[in-house]
Amino acid sequence: MSTRSPQERPTRVLHFVSTFQVKTDTKWLLQLARHFRPENISFSIACFFESGPMQEQFEAAGISTFNLDSPHESDPRAILRAKRLIDRIGPDIVHTHLLRADIFAGTAARWAGVPVILSTIYAVGRFRRSRRRRADFLLDRVSASLPTHVLAVSEAVKRDCVERLHLEESDVTVIHTGIDPPAQFDLERGRRMREHWRVGPDQPLVAAVARLSYEKGIDTLIDAAAILHQTMPSVRFVVVGDGPDEHDLQRRIDARNVRGIVQLAGFTDDVWPALLAADVFCLPSKSEGMPNALLEAMAASRPIVASNVGGIPEAIAPETNGLLFTPAYPRSLADSLRRIIADRPLALRLGQEARRTVESRFRARDVAARYTDLYDRLLRTTRGDHVASTR
Repeated sequence: MSTRSPQERPTRVLHFVSTFQVKTDTKWLLQLARHFRPENISFSIACFFESGPMQEQFEAAGISTFNLDSPHESDPRAILRAKRLIDRIGPDIVHTHLLRADIFAGTAARWAGVPVILSTIYAVGRFRRSRRRRADFLLDRVSASLPTHVLAVSEAVKRDCVERLHLEESDVTVIHTGIDPPAQFDLERGRRMREHWRVGPDQPLVAAVARLSYEKGIDTLIDAAAILHQTMPSVRFVVVGDGPDEHDLQRRIDARNVRGIVQLAGFTDDVWPALLAADVFCLPSKSEGMPNALLEAMAASRPIVASNVGGIPEAIAPETNGLLFTPAYPRSLADSLRRIIADRPLALRLGQEARRTVESRFRARDVAARYTDLYDRLLRTTRGDHVASTR
């Protein structure tokens, strides 16, 4: 825990994100910020372009926000705008999230002489960004060179940083993300959601919450649904989310003759009714860091079937709080779903243990304390290096 004395001013931490839309980084930062003690951490957040609904939520939580209003997402003048904001605020730490913020804010923070530049890496390898570019290798090299330290959301992400980006192990700290589940769950909202999706009370429902992009493995889920339908025709599948692969996935649904069995339900900024509607939560990803949707499903006590990839097995212990299957292998997924749907005592036990795992290891308030300790450690190290260099 932090040993900061009451006479010291709080550490000023300025976070940078690309937009204030509902995304992995903004959802997580809002939960995190609510648990920092103001006498320890002064928390503010800036985006480069495109405001969004999260800005209002940050402001409602008492967090200062800034929109740099860049004309478009790749405008290099964003670096100068970030530099001016940094000069005005004088942060002790600039903390960046995702590629655009890593490069623009990281460059600006270097230019401004900020003592600690921290980058959170949320994903593994080429799935760190929404689309592949020819310049990905160069972008990786640049983004890896700017922070003074990297925060990885899982051990899997750290391994990728060390092996692929050639970072020193000592320069990467693992802190899992966390969650603030509601104090109580309104099961009636889940019932109404099932009605909205036209899923009957006697039809087992498998739900996935994921971006519709290749790495999330929804194609595997569709193929598994076609297999499972042969022996369990009453099971229904709903995928909550949007993304670039929506049309391709709908064509796959039609090609596998599971229209009416598998629904692409679109994006929602409130996943709890969807989770409460589900009998089973499925995460069929081909690559993951530490997915928010997994922690949300665990907090909602859903029995989980997830792929054995990335940071997922750091949260899911097979046969204890969920089932893991071989990624990109539809029959393995179908077998796991069949088992958990047929065995309700097993499903109940796994869901209850998943909730206990969240309570013991993934609460946002506990993660905030680890962040505070990391901030303090990085500043102490930097100030010690500064003193040594002046002797």
